[in-house]
Amino acid sequence: MITLDDFTLLSIGSRNNFDGTVARCPACGRNGVILRPDGAPHYCVHVEESEILCDGMRTDPTEWCRIPE
Repeated sequence: MITLDDFTLLSIGSRNNFDGTVARCPACGRNGVILRPDGAPHYCVHVEESEILCDGMRTDPTEWCRIPE
């Protein structure tokens, strides 16, 4: 089963249980969830695709912006 999560449709300040709080993207101005992985560039996910597999769940961003540092 594949699920598509579109954070651009959520209002700023909405909370996503897995990813975080919806905010305005500093790069493009659309709504998204800002992720700050350790040792990697920060980015804002606007749309992500999730798939439930037999050994867990795979989540891939399909629309995102790299946030300039």
